[in-house]
Formats: sequence, C-alpha cells, structure tokens
Amino acid sequence: MEPGHPRWLEFLTRLEGPEGCNFKEGGGGEITWRCNGGRDKSLAVAIMKKIKGIDVERSIHYFEKNGGYCDCEILFNLDGGKKTI
Repeated sequence: MEPGHPRWLEFLTRLEGPEGCNFKEGGGGEITWRCNGGRDKSLAVAIMKKIKGIDVERSIHYFEKNGGYCDCEILFNLDGGKKTI
C-alpha cells in the first residue's frame, strides 16, 4: 500500500476515521486522535488486512522507509502533511 495504489485514498480515509486514528476536533479547536506511537502500526495493519490483495509486510517497509513509523505518522508523513477532520 503506497501512493498510487488504486485504494490508497480509501486506506488513508479509513486510517483517519473511527476504525483508525479517529481524528476529532474538540469544542476549543484542539484536535485529538488515537495512536500508540513508537513503531505501532496495528490500526493500519488491521485496515490493510480488510482490503483484499494488500502485501502488508511490503507496505510496512514502505511506510517506515518514508517516515510512517506509527499509525498517525503514516497520515502525517505519507499524506503530504495534509490532515482533515
């Protein structure tokens, strides 16, 4: 899974949403999300396993090589730094 894959945008949307990092904007404008940090990509892995035909191991290697060390960093660093709510 990497940019250019036909389901890349679906993957990012799902990782950003409730089954992934679950980005939310609070009443005071603060943004919160769920991520275990470190090198934990368990949310991304779970989503990729639901998308048929994804080479999870190869995807993890691509993410780490490009700054996606944890679930939220996949979104921040591989999505061009664009984050929407």
